Amino acid sequence: MNNWKSFSFYMPNALPEIVRLQRQVFDVLQEPLNQVEDVCSHGEFLTRTIREYVTKVDAVVFFDLDCIPMKPGVVRRAVDIAVQNQMVIGCAQQANHKIEAEAYSRMIERRRTWPIAIRKLDSARIRITRYFGISPVRLDDPLIYAGPCFLVVPCKVYTLVGQPTLNVTSRCDAAGELTIACRNNGIKVKCLQPTFCHQPKFKLGETKWFGLGTIYGHCIFHAFETTYLSNAQSASLFRSTCKEVIEKYTYNKDHPI
Repeated sequence: MNNWKSFSFYMPNALPEIVRLQRQVFDVLQEPLNQVEDVCSHGEFLTRTIREYVTKVDAVVFFDLDCIPMKPGVVRRAVDIAVQNQMVIGCAQQANHKIEAEAYSRMIERRRTWPIAIRKLDSARIRITRYFGISPVRLDDPLIYAGPCFLVVPCKVYTLVGQPTLNVTSRCDAAGELTIACRNNGIKVKCLQPTFCHQPKFKLGETKWFGLGTIYGHCIFHAFETTYLSNAQSASLFRSTCKEVIEKYTYNKDHPI
């Protein structure tokens, strides 16, 4: 039996209903969760927490506040698989804004050598693609990493790869450096893929998308962006999904775990 700690981080401006609903889901599914309110950055919390528990438990599990398991036993099974195989498990994410910024910077540097007429044509292309919501640059081999919306990290693995920061860096969003460190040390990273998305918003690789109300691996739901007070759709998706899970498993006590 593996021993683990699960954490969910949120800031004081989080919607109280989101905090309450996540708590209810975990209680109904009988999954342990420590909800922690703090004023530090998300990445700082992740790094500080895993380093605090790295010698105390077999694995540390992180959830975003607007992310939940959709059925009983999901976290336990993920921890068992991760520890048994000494691998990291998380939801597939891609930091498009960082990748595009780097690619755009390289493109602008190349454009300096182009004739003025060609540069004007390319500027028009950029305006048109952006107008239609398309990236004006080609993303070559973007980093797809195990994101911290749901992330299972065996403590032995974290130590083996040098206890990297889980903070945002110049090339990664929160927790991205862990995936890089694992791959550099021959450690497998299992990225759960999107199986459904209510509102695709962010590109994942060449053919997949994730966004508001994404379901990963048929078992993890992540609303995304509920901390944006203006994002009523995301909060609504989280509210309805939580209520479905709560109602389903409150009245099915004999459901096998």
